[in-house]
Amino acid sequence: MRNLFTSFILLTFTTYSFISRGQCPSNKAQLEIAVSYGLVTGSQVSDQISNNEHSDGKTTTYNSGNTFLTVRYFLFNRLALGFSGGITNEKGQYTDRTNPALISSTYKTSFTTVAMELYYVYQFRKHLEVYTLAGFGPSFTTTETTSNVSPTSGAITTAKEDKIKAQYTSLGIHYGGRLGGFVEIGIGYKGLINGGISYKFGSSCWWKQ
Repeated sequence: MRNLFTSFILLTFTTYSFISRGQCPSNKAQLEIAVSYGLVTGSQVSDQISNNEHSDGKTTTYNSGNTFLTVRYFLFNRLALGFSGGITNEKGQYTDRTNPALISSTYKTSFTTVAMELYYVYQFRKHLEVYTLAGFGPSFTTTETTSNVSPTSGAITTAKEDKIKAQYTSLGIHYGGRLGGFVEIGIGYKGLINGGISYKFGSSCWWKQ
């Protein structure tokens, strides 16, 4: 009976230890830093739709894509709170409505976005996490427009606009241990497609040594 009782205690302790270590893939109490690059923001989509419906001769000739730095902290087994900051640069031109061959002005626009994000992991596998995230925050836009038409040719006007932007990532896949890569599909300030690398600090996971 004593041996049976001792075996039961050992089995219970071993099972509890394994389960406790098994929670590590959730990254609870870990800090993660990620750098990402995305394409086609929600603003670009809405601008394109607006331009198609009410043509103002605007054509984008260059877009840098969306580069973001994100820092998040896992509050619970699956839930993390993060802050993200990113920049996007764009260049383009306007053509004269009566003479499409005439470039009436050119522009340069910079977008700076700072957002708070909630990150939820809904499935774990070894070295694999499937997640979703949502975020929102202020975006600061500065546009410099240079006229190409006399008598104001060469004149530069600057316009600034502040607005709230959001991001919803319906599907994100992260693969790796402390250092890993990820790809995301969503809509908002990070783009329809977003990917990058991340590094996790804190205690090592039992299967991520």
